[in-house]
Amino acid sequence: MDKTENHKSDERCSLGHSFRKELKFNGWLAVATATYLVTLYLVRVHPEWSPLVKVALTLLPVIPGLLYFRSGMRLLRSKDELQRRIQLEAWLFAALGTVVVSAVVNVMNAHGMIWSQYPHGLEMGATYLVMFVLWCIGVSLANRRYT
Repeated sequence: MDKTENHKSDERCSLGHSFRKELKFNGWLAVATATYLVTLYLVRVHPEWSPLVKVALTLLPVIPGLLYFRSGMRLLRSKDELQRRIQLEAWLFAALGTVVVSAVVNVMNAHGMIWSQYPHGLEMGATYLVMFVLWCIGVSLANRRYT
């Protein structure tokens, strides 16, 4: 049997298996996002609810977020060494970038500048959005570096 044929069949099996893993992984992100949007809506529509109920609802998206994190760690462990390094560099870029963006927003809030939309800093949804955008940039930079 030719090595090329063997490689193609292995790649096909690996691709389907990887696609299912990534779909499951991103499914938890979709659940976390939907939970966040529903809880945000409920808290805004019912301002009369007690602070304890509001806090419990607001923290509810953390549960699917932790499952998303767990799935991400499993997915990362299943990747080869190069893909692992690319993903770790992208996540580090995203995490540190999110810290910088949050610090800038907090400093601007402290001095009464433009960020009146976020009087207490970035909310959970905005933080995840910033981190996702920075992760996409980090993956692009790391892929360009290693290819």
